Amino acid sequence: MEPMFLYLNWLRDTLTEYTTAAGPPTLKGRPLPLTLRQYAAALMQAYLGRASLTWIAGIAGITLEDLTRLRREPSFLLAMDWSKSAFSQEFREALLLNDYSIGQYHEIAGEFFLLEDSLRIAVRTRLYQTFRDLGERLASRWQHALPLERHDLTRFSRLLLFFLALEHYWPSPARGRIQEKFLPLAEEVVWPFRGWTQGIEPDLRAAREQYPLEKLRSLLAEQLRQVFAPLS
Repeated sequence: MEPMFLYLNWLRDTLTEYTTAAGPPTLKGRPLPLTLRQYAAALMQAYLGRASLTWIAGIAGITLEDLTRLRREPSFLLAMDWSKSAFSQEFREALLLNDYSIGQYHEIAGEFFLLEDSLRIAVRTRLYQTFRDLGERLASRWQHALPLERHDLTRFSRLLLFFLALEHYWPSPARGRIQEKFLPLAEEVVWPFRGWTQGIEPDLRAAREQYPLEKLRSLLAEQLRQVFAPLS
C-alpha cells in the first residue's frame, strides 16, 4: 500500500486535471504557458526549504539551471503561489472529513513537516485554531456533564490524531495543552466513542518506530519519482 502523502496525492490529481482540461490551461483566468513537467516542477516548490532546489530539480527531471530560470518566470510563480493556497484548503478539508489509521497520520504528518516553512506554518496555525477551539468547547461541556455532539467528537479525534503525529516530527508549544487538557478528554470520552476502549498509546509507539522521518523522506522521493517518470 502506498504511503498516505497528502501533498503528493494532491499534486498527482492536479496534474491529471491539467492534462485533461478541455482547452488550453489557464490559472486565475490567465493562460499558463508551461509544459506539464514545468507545471509539475512549480507544484514541487512546496517542498523547497526542507528540500534543496537541487533535490527538486533531480526529482522533476530538469536541470538546476532551467529550474532556476523558471523560478523567475511570471507563469511559474503564479502556479507556485496558487498551489500553496489551493492545497491549504484541500489539506484542511481532508483532515476534517476523513478518517486515517494511526500509521497514516504519521505519514501525513511526516510529509507535512517536509513542506516549505511558510506553507506549513500557515496551515498549522489555522488548523490548530480550529482544533483548539473545538477541544476547549468539548472539554468545557464534558466538565459540566453536558451532551457532546457526535460530529464534534469525530472531528476532534481526527485533528487530535494528526497533531499527536505532528508533535513527533515538529514539537511545538501546543504539546502542553494537548497533554494536559485534550488527552484526558480523549482517553475518557473520545477513544471509547471511536471504539478504542484499550486506548491508542501502543499504536502511537509502533507508528513512531515504524515511521522515522528519514524513512518517510526516502519513501516520498520514491513516490515523487514515479509521478514524474511518465511526464513529457
